[in-house]
Amino acid sequence: MTLKLGVHWFRQDLRLAHNPSLEILAGRVDQIIPIYIFDPKQPIGSTSKWWLEQSLNCLSNDIEKRNGKLNIFEGDPLDIISSLISDKTIECFYWNRLYDSYSIIRDKKIKSSLKSNNINCKTFNGYLLNEPWEIKNKSGSFFKVFTPYWRHCNDIIRNKKFDKKTIKIKLFNSIIKNSKNIQKLKLTNKKLNWTNKIQNSWSPGESNAQLQLEEFIKNKANNYSIGRDRPDQNLTSKLSPYLHFGEISPMFIYSQVSLSKKINSQNKEKFLAEIGWRDFSYNLLYHYPDMTKNPIQNKFNKFPWLKDNKNLKKWQKGLTGVPIVDAGMRQLYETGWMHNRVRMIVGSFLTKNLLLHWKLGEEWFFDTLVDADIGSNSAGWQWISGCGADASPYFRIFNPILQGQKFDPKGEYVKKYVPELKNVTYKFIHNPWEMPEENQKNSSCKIGKDYPNPIVDLKETRNRALSAFKTIS
Repeated sequence: MTLKLGVHWFRQDLRLAHNPSLEILAGRVDQIIPIYIFDPKQPIGSTSKWWLEQSLNCLSNDIEKRNGKLNIFEGDPLDIISSLISDKTIECFYWNRLYDSYSIIRDKKIKSSLKSNNINCKTFNGYLLNEPWEIKNKSGSFFKVFTPYWRHCNDIIRNKKFDKKTIKIKLFNSIIKNSKNIQKLKLTNKKLNWTNKIQNSWSPGESNAQLQLEEFIKNKANNYSIGRDRPDQNLTSKLSPYLHFGEISPMFIYSQVSLSKKINSQNKEKFLAEIGWRDFSYNLLYHYPDMTKNPIQNKFNKFPWLKDNKNLKKWQKGLTGVPIVDAGMRQLYETGWMHNRVRMIVGSFLTKNLLLHWKLGEEWFFDTLVDADIGSNSAGWQWISGCGADASPYFRIFNPILQGQKFDPKGEYVKKYVPELKNVTYKFIHNPWEMPEENQKNSSCKIGKDYPNPIVDLKETRNRALSAFKTIS
C-alpha cells in the first residue's frame, strides 16, 4: 500500500503545537514531510540568523523525538519545491501564511505551480490573531488607528474557540536528496563577539517559549501595566522573539493570558493590547507594503533629515553622553533586545534630537534585535518619528532626562549597562554633565573623559526639530 504523503513547509512557525497547517495536514495524509527552506532573498538580520540557527536545532530535535526528520534546504523555494514534488509522490503541500510583500508574491507563484501539478495546496493563519484583509471598519475600509482597530479585533477574538489540545502528527523519517545540515547554512559567524554575548541572555525553541509564557503569567503579568514602562524592573514577557519565529502561537498566548485567574483585568488588557499592536503592524504592512522603506504620511518625503555618520555611530555604540539612550543601545548590543519604553526614547533621540532619518534606526534594529519583526519594527519606527499611521505626533519629543527620572528613578537600568556611571548619585544619573567637579571626583567619573558630554544640546535640538517639522506642515 502506497503511503499518502504531504509536505508542511516551516517558515516563521517553528513549532509543532498549535500549528494549523500541520494539524490540518495530519488529518489528510498518512505521513508529513517537514521541510524548511532558507531563502537568501528573504531579509534577515545578523542577530535573527543566530536565533534562527538555534531555533532550527530545537525544532529538528523535537521532530526526531517524534521519529521524524526535518529536511533543510537553501535557495529559491520555487526551484526547491519543484524538485521535491518531482522526486516524491506528494498529494498535499501546506504552510502558514506570511504578510510582507516579498513573501506574498513568492508564495502566490509557488501555490500556482503546485496547483498546476495537481497538488492540493492550502495555506493558513498561524502567525496572527486576525488576517489583515478580514478586519474592516463600518465603511468597509481597513483601520488606520490602533484603538478602534484593537477594540474591533478583540471582540472577534473573544468569540473564537481556541482548542488547546495537540494533534498526533505522523512524520516522514527519511532525509531527502539535497537536504542540508543546519550548520551548512552558515547562519552565524562564531568569531563575532556580538552573538556570543547574546546567547547568554536567551534560550530559543518551542519548549522555552512555553516556559517563558508560564513564567510571565506566574510572576510578572500582574505588574505588567507598570512594568511595561520600567526598564529597571524585569516585568515584561520577553515573548517577542518567540512570537517572531513562531515558536509559540499568538492565539495560545491570548487564550492563556485571558483565561488566567492570576492576572487582573487591567494588566490583561494592557498586555493583550501589545499583542494586538503586533497584529496592527501587519495590518499596516499588508495595506502599505512599502512602509519598510517609505513613510505612510507622504509629506515626510520632504522632511529635511540630516546626514551625520559620526553621530549615527555614537548612537549605535551607546556613546551619546545621554545615559538612558546609551544604556538602551548597549543593552541592545549585549542582549539583542531592548525594553520597549527605551526603544521609544532612543528612537525619539535619533529622529528628533539628532534629526537623522528613521530608516537608519529601523535598519540598525532589524540587524541587531532578536525580535526583528518586519511589521512591528517598521511600524514602531514610523510611529516614533511621526510619519506613520496613528503615529505619535512629530512635535512630541521625548526628553531623555525626564524619561529616565520617571521610569528609571534610581538609575539601576543605566548603571547596569553604563558602568562608567555606577558611582553617580541618582540626583545626577540621568544628567551627569550637570555634576559639580566635587561630585565627579567622588563618583570617579570625569565627564568628558570617563563618560562623554552629550553630543547635542537637548533643548537646542528640540527647537531645531520643531522648526524642521514646520517646513512640511
